[in-house]
Amino acid sequence: MGDRTAEGAMEMLTTPDYEAMVIGAHPDDNDFGTAATCALWASQGKKIVWVVMTDGTEGSEIPSQNDEELMLLREQEQRLAAETYGVQAVEFLRNHDGHLVNSEEARRSVVKLIRKYRPRVVFTHDPTAHIMGPDPDEKPQATGYLNHPDHRATGNIVLDAIFPFAGNPRSYRELLAENLQPYRVHEIYLFNSPTTNTYVDVTTSIDQKGKGLMCHASQFNPEDRDSMSQRIRERAAMVAKEAKEKKGLEMQFAEGFRRVKLHVPPEPKTPMPGSEE
Repeated sequence: MGDRTAEGAMEMLTTPDYEAMVIGAHPDDNDFGTAATCALWASQGKKIVWVVMTDGTEGSEIPSQNDEELMLLREQEQRLAAETYGVQAVEFLRNHDGHLVNSEEARRSVVKLIRKYRPRVVFTHDPTAHIMGPDPDEKPQATGYLNHPDHRATGNIVLDAIFPFAGNPRSYRELLAENLQPYRVHEIYLFNSPTTNTYVDVTTSIDQKGKGLMCHASQFNPEDRDSMSQRIRERAAMVAKEAKEKKGLEMQFAEGFRRVKLHVPPEPKTPMPGSEE
């Protein structure tokens, strides 16, 4: 870290413009992880932007389907879903689905968006979540799953972009010519995390999540779409039960995250009694 008081030093901005930026690997990842929280916050007047890292072109069971047609279809589905939640903007970075890596180009693209929108909170995948599944001796009929490599890559790209690059005035100095100044994100919310520590009461917005997910019609069988809202409610009820067990919180439906604070703004100074301020 350099001397911030040195001549020519550039100040790192800490005042946010948007409340939240959600960065997911594929179209519909942001929906599954955060849609009810985003719909709740949007209803409170908070500005939210979503970012999709990949083009979604491996999200099909039809090998002959045209890549560009599928990409445009999935982007349209994502825009429709975002409108359902009240999300103000969606950015598509169009990296190759299934082949995302933590590269210089990928990090720079995320840094650029963080500096552009200046979100107070960034939501993304927990990159530490890799092998998920119950003990087979305890639940012999249950199956686990391996977290998608694009999910893990996205989480690592985003965390690296937040620190050190988004706030470092010497990182990606070409962005300064676009008036994209260094910026410090205040908090990170990691979704689908094995170490959840924060729960959001989404009882009033859970049905919007189910409705929005229905917009991703290319990703679900007809019978899956028919039961989507019910399954979303069941999952959110399980998270609410966890919130009660871990934190003593009373919620009907909840979304859970691993929350990390990076910056706590200083308390405003209180004028001394008798001063003219």
